[in-house]
Amino acid sequence: MAYYTIGIAGHIDHGKTTLTKALTNVDTDRLKEEKERNISIELGYAPIHLKEGYHVSVIDVPGHEKFIKQMIAGVTGIDLVIAVIAADEGVMPQTKEHFEILSLLGIKQAIIAVTKSDLADEELLELVEENIRDYIKGTVFETADIVYVDGISKRGIPELKRKIIESLDRCNKRDDNGALRLPVDQVFTLQGHGTILRGTVYDGTITVGQSITVLPDGYKAKIRQLQSQNQTVLQAFAGQRVAINISGLNRDKVHRGHVIVNTDHYVVTDCIDVTIRTTRLMEFPLKQRAPVKLYIGTSEVMGKIVFFDRNILEVSAGEEVYCQIRLEEPIVGKKGDPFILRRPSPMETFAGGTIINVTGKKYRFGIKTIEKLKQMEKGTIIERLILLLEEHKFLSGESIIKQLGLTSQELKVLIKEGEATGQITQISGQFVAQTIITRIKNDILLELESYHHLYPLRQGISKAEMIQIYKKSYSEKLLNAVFEQLKANNDISLNGSHVCLCSFKPTIPKQWERQMNEVISRLERQGLEPQPIGELIAQAGIPVKLTAEFINYLKNETIADTLDEKHLVHRKAVNNAITQLKKAYPITFSLQEAKSIVEVSRKYLVSILELLDRKRLTARHEQIRKWV
Repeated sequence: MAYYTIGIAGHIDHGKTTLTKALTNVDTDRLKEEKERNISIELGYAPIHLKEGYHVSVIDVPGHEKFIKQMIAGVTGIDLVIAVIAADEGVMPQTKEHFEILSLLGIKQAIIAVTKSDLADEELLELVEENIRDYIKGTVFETADIVYVDGISKRGIPELKRKIIESLDRCNKRDDNGALRLPVDQVFTLQGHGTILRGTVYDGTITVGQSITVLPDGYKAKIRQLQSQNQTVLQAFAGQRVAINISGLNRDKVHRGHVIVNTDHYVVTDCIDVTIRTTRLMEFPLKQRAPVKLYIGTSEVMGKIVFFDRNILEVSAGEEVYCQIRLEEPIVGKKGDPFILRRPSPMETFAGGTIINVTGKKYRFGIKTIEKLKQMEKGTIIERLILLLEEHKFLSGESIIKQLGLTSQELKVLIKEGEATGQITQISGQFVAQTIITRIKNDILLELESYHHLYPLRQGISKAEMIQIYKKSYSEKLLNAVFEQLKANNDISLNGSHVCLCSFKPTIPKQWERQMNEVISRLERQGLEPQPIGELIAQAGIPVKLTAEFINYLKNETIADTLDEKHLVHRKAVNNAITQLKKAYPITFSLQEAKSIVEVSRKYLVSILELLDRKRLTARHEQIRKWV
């Protein structure tokens, strides 16, 4: 089964509703006010039966300029438009506006139905066709078929139906496998049923019993019942008009402009980067940050337009501009979604365009921002992914799907390509551009090189301190992964809690080489009865600010051991004492026995033996020590 939706648009009183009834046998003017005033105010819906295997719905949109928002909501997402032009009037103001809107929304399949043809002679019909061809010349509708019809006599209706089938055959099939997206265009209640929503399924499928989310507010609900073309169905597909009976959500919580989804694939945003094209209807220039009305899907939202290469948008039909729309309320958007822009006062449809980035940020004014936006729009999908990862650093698959408007399957293919070419790496279930990893690696190596130059006596910098330096720019998970890669490549060493370059070894600074070596020599000469280390350092003329670092250096490089709070003892003296003790007492010894071998005062001897215990060379039991 193929599912399609047709829109019927055109100037007020040109016979759209009459034509709809001639095609469908349904009068889509259902409101009392519509009957009394003989004009369409709200969207009208009707099924049309064309041939086996086709499931087609018709949307009759209002033609009055006051109801332009209903018109836009109706034609957004249609597959084919029948543009209605009355034979007795020709191309009128709303005809022109509707054509501009349809073109900007990316609707390429069109049939022009010249209505009320029975009221015109052949000469007038020729003039009308010439008028139409002149107007659509150079537009996407230039090659559209023109069919002469009359809704009362049914003239031309069979031919129009044939043209509709031909046009629908040329339409691209919608994505049934993608994530569900259904913009709501009508909400009402029925006694005994509760809340009913109507809309066209843009993407994916919707199923009875399915749990849904109503965006942008995030309300949860469940599908109780589905109807399409007045028939109860269990499932509806992309391109299909559907009425949805939901449970778990009151009528006052949902309205036109809300979007039904069943995944987290769609972004709720209040700032979008866009490319726009000005219309032939634009009459007045537009200033920087001017208020605008954005029409996207079935939503109508106020916002302001921000330019990056100008302070005023001059009147120039067809000009393409990269800019940003900052909205007063959130919308649901996807890259590539079309929209319409209207000026609130004086009211005019001045432009339309497509979203190129759903998560716009504040950018600098200038050509660099324009180039960035162009790259977002025109780069290959892998280039856009790399650009996205370079901006956000570290993203989950769900986030990428939202930002780039992909399906899950498209993401799998994209990631596979990126990993195969070495452009993308997966870390702990998230994705990062290889350029980011290379940048982090280079930053870390440069930071360590600088640190070693400033603090040559230290073993390295605390890893926690390094992570703190870069945490503002990169996630801790990503940083830890890069540290592990650097370690695996033998670029860095992780010694406990410290990090250093593999090529680095703590050294005495050249400017203090003589003084520090003098301290080491004196420490060695003093053996097991050294002076307090602070005194030795001060006597050598070494600055106080270097004292702690020099002491740590002596201990970390195993030049000296801590004897007590004030004393260090040279490692050679300790090793010599160990050798003498083991030779004299190879298994156990007492304090008195040690004193007979190690000729130092009791004060120093006790400290030396406690040092052996701390080094786990000996184990003390009461007054006896045993070699471990």
